[in-house]
Amino acid sequence: MPDPDNLLLRPIGVVRSSVTERKQMPVWGVGAAVEVAAEFEAALHRIEKHSHLWILAWLMMGRDERHILQVTPRGVFDPGQDGLHGVFSVRSPARPNPIGLTAARVLRREGLTLHLDRLDFLDGTPVLDIKPYFITRDLIFSANGQQVGRPRSRQDLRESLHVQALHFHGAAAPDLALAVRIIEHYRLTFHELNDPGSYRITAPLSRPVLLDGLMGVTRATPGRGTLAFHSLDTVQIDGKVEYTLRDPLPAEPLHAPDELLFRLRTL
Repeated sequence: MPDPDNLLLRPIGVVRSSVTERKQMPVWGVGAAVEVAAEFEAALHRIEKHSHLWILAWLMMGRDERHILQVTPRGVFDPGQDGLHGVFSVRSPARPNPIGLTAARVLRREGLTLHLDRLDFLDGTPVLDIKPYFITRDLIFSANGQQVGRPRSRQDLRESLHVQALHFHGAAAPDLALAVRIIEHYRLTFHELNDPGSYRITAPLSRPVLLDGLMGVTRATPGRGTLAFHSLDTVQIDGKVEYTLRDPLPAEPLHAPDELLFRLRTL
């Protein structure tokens, strides 16, 4: 049994990012890179087999923050006891061992440098380890979790939904953006941006990318009876509302006005 007071961690690299202050970091991070130390070059052999990697890093926290066991997460507006969460139930950087974990897509490798689509680590953060993201082990589409904190704004919600849709479908597309905007509008209009927790959706079978987007951001599936299909060019949600889709879509549906994307009708 190792002595817990003498555990040794050796950084294997460092994060290179444009963000140097914690308050400046967007929720989903920014494009960044990991520079691996020369002594670990052999450990990168055949890393190109993997599209995504887990990056484990040692967050640059003060020692006093390592004693914090409960926090009020971002987006939780109750500063009292009802807003507190244990640090093991959230992704707070303040925790007994400030280890950060982020999955990122590999854009390219240049020697010892891995260029990644998004990291939420500050510039200069020591990297402890790199592990491949295995779709056979790490993908759990049926996982559930209650919302922790309300999105700060409609724009933050849109970005979050778009990342989820991209993770599911794999590439940006107009109908993927349309799915994001429909669910964004639904949550804004009927749930004050919050996640209702479950959905029942009926959508056009003729638009598979739209279906991918809806599945990616709501976890609705035909096998569980929460996603059904019809031949209409509409999306119905929870038997309460119907979004009639505009045709043609504008050039950039992710940022277009709502009225150019759909028309809402209460059922």
